[in-house]
Amino acid sequence: MFNTALVSCFLLPSALVSAYPDIARRIALAQEEKRQAVPAVVPFPEYPGTPNHALYNKFDAKAQLVSVSGDHAWQAPGPGDIRGPCPGLNAAANHNYLPRDGIATYATVQTGLLQAYGLDQAATQLLQQTTTFFDGDPLSQRWSIGYYSPKTAALGSLQSLIGQESGICDYGHLKSEGDASITRGDFLAPTMNSNCASYPVFYQQLLDLASQRNNGNISAPVLAEHQHNRKLYSIANNPNYFSPAFAGVAFTPAAHTFVFELMANHSAEHPRGLLTPPVLDSFFSYTRDKKGALKYKYGYERIPDNWYRRALDDAWTLPDILAAVASQCAAYPSTCKVGGNTNGVNTFTGIDLGNISGGAFNAASLTDPTALGCFLSQNIQAEAPTSLEAVFIGAALTQAMGLSQTQLLPALAPLGACPNLPKGKTVSEYGSGFPGGSIQNSGPRSQSQ
Repeated sequence: MFNTALVSCFLLPSALVSAYPDIARRIALAQEEKRQAVPAVVPFPEYPGTPNHALYNKFDAKAQLVSVSGDHAWQAPGPGDIRGPCPGLNAAANHNYLPRDGIATYATVQTGLLQAYGLDQAATQLLQQTTTFFDGDPLSQRWSIGYYSPKTAALGSLQSLIGQESGICDYGHLKSEGDASITRGDFLAPTMNSNCASYPVFYQQLLDLASQRNNGNISAPVLAEHQHNRKLYSIANNPNYFSPAFAGVAFTPAAHTFVFELMANHSAEHPRGLLTPPVLDSFFSYTRDKKGALKYKYGYERIPDNWYRRALDDAWTLPDILAAVASQCAAYPSTCKVGGNTNGVNTFTGIDLGNISGGAFNAASLTDPTALGCFLSQNIQAEAPTSLEAVFIGAALTQAMGLSQTQLLPALAPLGACPNLPKGKTVSEYGSGFPGGSIQNSGPRSQSQ
């Protein structure tokens, strides 16, 4: 992204750097890019997931064309409509595959994400239940795709007297949203710290990496390396960086693979998908001005015209997600480390997974999709009661806890049969010694953009 002449800025007087903070920022980013040039331990697969995807060679234009007209015509979010950190969810809401107000429901998540992206319903069921239990309301089965909204609460206005359901960004941090996302900021970083909004500098890093590795097109290996780079950047720039077991090991790496798997355009020539920068620009709400500079508009994500999703007999499934995350952990092991900075930037300290899991798992477990599924199931079951206790009390809490058995556990079943799992630890237990390791459900930064 930056040529070697930029390094000469180090020779300029410090006053010049202070006078032009953008120069200082660019120098830091150039240093970071050089430091991040670390090859994968093992190659990340061109087509991750289960092996059948690498062999898929069918295309049905009529079945795979995604409608962006009529009921699914793009509309900008209106007053009170919520958008958040996930470009796929935002685009789905802007096209009415999810509710246009940004409040996801069980029915719309189950149908809308399959119709728009070919995301299998066992995967959407897991997304629905973990997100309602962590960030939304299991009683109403509603959750916000962005920041806090009172619309999610089954108890209506009474809910605010008890506790606040967070939504998936802002105070959804460390639950369903983690540091080092694709283009969003780290919530507790000193600068560029909206975890709802996208930052052009991170988006440009992804495009630059695609140019270096894949002739400009965005591939699954490019996204895997970008995830690795983003984590290193957070460690080096965010003194409060923290990566918990679920949001850090599963959600953030899975989100990176989603970009190719759910946003690539399909055709007879490319039945397994091709993701070009113009398609990604549309999904991520980016345009360029007359000088070629990136311009981002919050919440304006769009499914492109003439865009063909993956085929339903090639849907992206929960086993695919586990296999792809396990591949990430094998290719870039540092990506999957649980832990955080302890005393400023570049002080990352890892947490022993055996300590978190009661001795059931270790770092090598995360490269095995079967063990990874059980590790995540254990962690989700540990976190759910803590999340509910932050929101409900009394009879409502009892009812919500009861739904763990009837709603959450069935959704976790496809993660694998995991007999005799010991009880896992929560973020509040294993993150207590880290400045960025505590969860809050609400605070002064709610509804940020």
